[in-house]
Amino acid sequence: MISDKIQHPVTADRPGNRARWAVPAAGVWSLGYGLAGLAWALGGPGFPYGESRRAAEMGAVLVGLDPRGTGLGIALLGLVGALVAVAVQVPVAARRCRPVLAGFAWSAALTLLLVVPDGRALLTVGELLLLHVDRIEPAAPHQLYCALGGLLWIRVATATRSVSEARTRPGRRRERLTVWIAAALPLLYAAPRLCWTLGFTAGLDPQTAAMVTSPEGRVRELVFGVAAWVGGLLTLGLSYRWGERFPAPVPLLGNRRVPVSLAVVPAGLVSVVLIGAGFTIWRVLLAGLLGAGPDGIAVDPRNWSAWLGNLSWLPWGIALALATNAYRLRRRADRSAASPVPG
Repeated sequence: MISDKIQHPVTADRPGNRARWAVPAAGVWSLGYGLAGLAWALGGPGFPYGESRRAAEMGAVLVGLDPRGTGLGIALLGLVGALVAVAVQVPVAARRCRPVLAGFAWSAALTLLLVVPDGRALLTVGELLLLHVDRIEPAAPHQLYCALGGLLWIRVATATRSVSEARTRPGRRRERLTVWIAAALPLLYAAPRLCWTLGFTAGLDPQTAAMVTSPEGRVRELVFGVAAWVGGLLTLGLSYRWGERFPAPVPLLGNRRVPVSLAVVPAGLVSVVLIGAGFTIWRVLLAGLLGAGPDGIAVDPRNWSAWLGNLSWLPWGIALALATNAYRLRRRADRSAASPVPG
């Protein structure tokens, strides 16, 4: 009887070998962000945590902060992060200080992925789909940079695990269920937007209804809805054969193996943006229900149709991240099984 879980032993000699490029990249990222913090502390432009009104409307947590004190704190944390990245690659330090290193790495990852981003990061993706580069808000590139740092620090955190630990890959049944969930949730987001393009505006106040049914608004919502549906369809490739080999009719690429990064990188980036924006919308909604949140359209009961579909962002992002990781592990296991055994 085949177990539902397949164990893949870790053969690395030291933790850093499991993330050869990600650990030093996290160190470089931290140094870069630390230098930016130092520049902000000295009065440099572009401090991302000083604005308040627009940031609060989009669900930001870090708003109205002092550039000098915050910049010095970022500079210090950037230096510490670089030192942690170095320590992870030193066998003795990685073994003796594993809990401390792992704690810093996970704290950095969760802060960068869940605390720093707000709805503007996902809004940027929509503007790019519409080719409205001029409408990208200044805070968005900073948030995407922080999301990249969060991904790198997740890799650092996993690199601090003991070399004796085994890596567990989900069984195919559970993996396929996760993929189907990640593929179905975009439909919940897309459905109301496609209804708006047809003129059905239940759950919207007159001002919002007029905005989404204008010619430009219809195009915008149609693009968002179709993009979500296409994304859900492509998600199925994480579980089916056409996600591992290009279908035969595809010119030049038919029957060739799909590069793992071609599937993992876009899906991983989308999941990160969705989780950050989804966490924000849930936080704003709960704060509004408790009477502690800002007044804004995100939780306006007159526009329940506008934000109800957005509640799918968080579970959608989590399911997509799990499905993407399962795909990555499966492809890696298949590649290892196909490699000749030395000796």
